[in-house]
Amino acid sequence: PALPEKHTKAEGAGSSIIGILEVCESDFATNLAKEEQDEADAQEEYEKISQDNKLSKTNKEQDVKYKTQESKSLDKKVAELSSDRETVSTELAAVLEYYAKIK
Repeated sequence: PALPEKHTKAEGAGSSIIGILEVCESDFATNLAKEEQDEADAQEEYEKISQDNKLSKTNKEQDVKYKTQESKSLDKKVAELSSDRETVSTELAAVLEYYAKIK
């Protein structure tokens, strides 16, 4: 009888699957690197905005503090000037009354 043909392994199928898996791995690695960079950029932007907000808050708090002090100072000055005006008005009335008596 004739010798049976020897079975040979198929070579194309395995390498094409491995090729597809390598392409998938490459795509995942590329997407992962892109997402990590995007996340790092977003974190950096967040930290910058947070620092800007802290500075802005500090400046505004100082502005409020100084304007409150200025307001209190002006209120005190207004009270003093009002008192002075009342005193001067009283003196003027007395002088005018005396002047009217002399006339």
